[in-house]
Amino acid sequence: MIKTIAYGVPKLRNANVLANLDESRFGYGEFREVILPELDDDEVLVRNFASGINYNSIWSALRKPADPFSLLENYVKRNPRRSNHLTDFQVIGSDSAGVIERIGKSVVGWKIGDEVVIHCNVVDRESKYHGRDEVICPTQGIWGYETNFGAFAQHSIVVASQLMPRPKHLSWAESASYALTLSTAYRMLISPNGAALKTDESVLIWGASGGLGHFAIQLAKIAGAIPIGVVSSQTKMEICHDLGLELVLDRSKVNGELVDEMGKPKPMGWRSFEKSLKKVTNLPIDVVFEHVGRETLGLSVYIARAGGRIVTCAATSGYECTIDLRYLWMNSKRLIGSHISNSEEARQANDLVIDNRIHPLVSRVDKFENLPKAINAVFNGEVAGKSVVEFD
Repeated sequence: MIKTIAYGVPKLRNANVLANLDESRFGYGEFREVILPELDDDEVLVRNFASGINYNSIWSALRKPADPFSLLENYVKRNPRRSNHLTDFQVIGSDSAGVIERIGKSVVGWKIGDEVVIHCNVVDRESKYHGRDEVICPTQGIWGYETNFGAFAQHSIVVASQLMPRPKHLSWAESASYALTLSTAYRMLISPNGAALKTDESVLIWGASGGLGHFAIQLAKIAGAIPIGVVSSQTKMEICHDLGLELVLDRSKVNGELVDEMGKPKPMGWRSFEKSLKKVTNLPIDVVFEHVGRETLGLSVYIARAGGRIVTCAATSGYECTIDLRYLWMNSKRLIGSHISNSEEARQANDLVIDNRIHPLVSRVDKFENLPKAINAVFNGEVAGKSVVEFD
């Protein structure tokens, strides 16, 4: 029996409580001592040294856009042998780095004491999608978001296929920061499953100083492409310059709103953005790296050149979006959905870190007990790059 201190969300029995949660604070998560189940044959027990914060942890803490327990229950329906994940407390978190302490009897290629980084894509060992694109597998789930026993704990249970070797030149905090966002950005930009970015193409990167964006900058450069960043403040612009990004637009200085309070496009705001962008560069936009959603997706479709690609993986400003389809079909543009990454894409992205070609930007490191404050800082847009918590 393994007992561990974990942070997560309790199951709410009263629908009225869920409806009346206050979004101004993260008071729904809590710390608990959790008893972990026995390992399945393909699982390992990892002692975490650090865990990274991603936006899905915010969604779990807010219980929006979906109650995490509905996601968990749906995952178990797709994977009945994971029924031990159905408890009254879900341990959340989808990025960590640590040391293997126990191994299931069918696990090969790993041993107790190995230092590992954990990728969040969980696929059943019997899936026919192994070695193919596991992201579209019907049984696939995201560790610590759709599954239980996630990263925000002293110990986590993971499927062996999630393990990747830790880059030894990084600190534990840096090692725990990048797997989800880097592999997501890799699939979006580099993989043929995404935009398949080409040499000398331009790519407009929303949130260029953020957890996804700072990796998109580096990946674009590795591909020989031309990154163009969009940020929301002068401070974030300076961070991008420190990352070697020359072309950056501070959208806080753009006149006019992009959407109204109902999420409907405001064409005058789009024209103003386009005019401001032309002051930064006259390059046509071949690819748009999109993850903001409601506030920017319509503009992203508009701003891409004829024949361009818009690749999207998230919707941090809202997932119900309005776009003008005329800009899509009449200009033969492509809107590409992209979700985390498969095992091979994650391995290739991790190799770039091991080879010191990709460098995680960690701007905030807290103790584990300060995790709620750290989550709130990410929610409020106060963090450039990644935010991480460390365990004593």
